Amino acid sequence: MLKRLLRDKGGYALVEFAIVLPFMLVLYLGGYVMSDMIACNRKVTLATRALADMTSRAFSPTLVAASPSTTSATAFLNAAAVVMTPYGVANATEQISLLRICDQNNAYVVWTQAQTQTPAQIASNTATAATSTLTAGTLPSVATQSANSVVALPSGFVAAGSPLIPASPDGSDVCTNYAPGTSTVTQVGTAGAYVWVATINYTYTPAVAYSSFSATTFTDTIYMSPRLN
Repeated sequence: MLKRLLRDKGGYALVEFAIVLPFMLVLYLGGYVMSDMIACNRKVTLATRALADMTSRAFSPTLVAASPSTTSATAFLNAAAVVMTPYGVANATEQISLLRICDQNNAYVVWTQAQTQTPAQIASNTATAATSTLTAGTLPSVATQSANSVVALPSGFVAAGSPLIPASPDGSDVCTNYAPGTSTVTQVGTAGAYVWVATINYTYTPAVAYSSFSATTFTDTIYMSPRLN
């Protein structure tokens, strides 16, 4: 009987399948999670692009700069969150900011707004305020501005000698002129071209528990010139 069992090849395919099955499941689930992560990351880019585009088309930067405390972009931030569907909007933080270029490498933060939201809040056009990663200045009030309101621009974003860069009458770098200006000094944030910057952070958690992939934060930032004056 033992010799007969040793010679019997019946069921060998089932044994091989049982051995291969765990590896097949790992490959399948891993492929699914990876493709879903790529799709989510792409959604973040699309939502960020939509936020920058909508805001730059609808808001006049000069009007925002004249009254930053009364400016609210909640509707556009909520609309950008909807672009993230079918991924949960509650996992996203959207931020839109208005910058004013003060030299080739830096810009002054005129205004900024960040928020999170639930689907119910989107339906009612409300949101929960979040802390912006940028610090807005206090213009148009006549006061000394904070160095924290000046942020770095991406390398190569503004070309040397570009007309987007303001010039101070005394030749000083406008980015360092924090105190209210005189006839020979241009105060930071009061001159230079405007630019919108949108940022979205999304915390992605795989739908299928998979040891190689855990919660991941996808981030994208897009700069865009205003469509309005």
